[in-house]
Amino acid sequence: MSIYLRFIFINFLLISLFLTGCQIKQPTPLENIRNIEKLKIMFLKLDKRVESLEAQSLAQESILYAQKLAKKYELVSPPYVQNTLVNFGLKNRGLCYHWAEDMLSYLDSKNYRTLELHKVSANIGKLNEHNALSVSFRGESTSSNILLDAWRNSGKLFFIKIEEDKKYSWKRRFYK
Repeated sequence: MSIYLRFIFINFLLISLFLTGCQIKQPTPLENIRNIEKLKIMFLKLDKRVESLEAQSLAQESILYAQKLAKKYELVSPPYVQNTLVNFGLKNRGLCYHWAEDMLSYLDSKNYRTLELHKVSANIGKLNEHNALSVSFRGESTSSNILLDAWRNSGKLFFIKIEEDKKYSWKRRFYK
């Protein structure tokens, strides 16, 4: 890309960021408490053998670590703007697979006994490939998992039953 085109692109991007209000609004403590409780209940519903303290821990760690990564990545919103900045070398991290890898690495280190983390992808091999995590009862398939997508809402963890996600059709990636 020529210097001139890069200059025009960067100025366009900066103006766009200014006009879109790119600040990331962190959830309030009360929102976090509500979301942690909601996610905990979803984990507990995966199987009656899920340990309550483990469900609480994973819910809390997932929600708070996504917010920590948003700060670490110096995130801007919406996510496609962050992607553009990363792809042009103006930021180091913040693509969806960065979120998935970093979240998986952190959460796996907690060594949960009854809950298992999986890397999942949608639109594999296409330009709009998307990566996230899912959670299942240990040893179960991904069809009834809970999706954890930190990229979609710019660090505010999006979670839903994986089969209820109307935006993406998820498939498990068999590597960590």
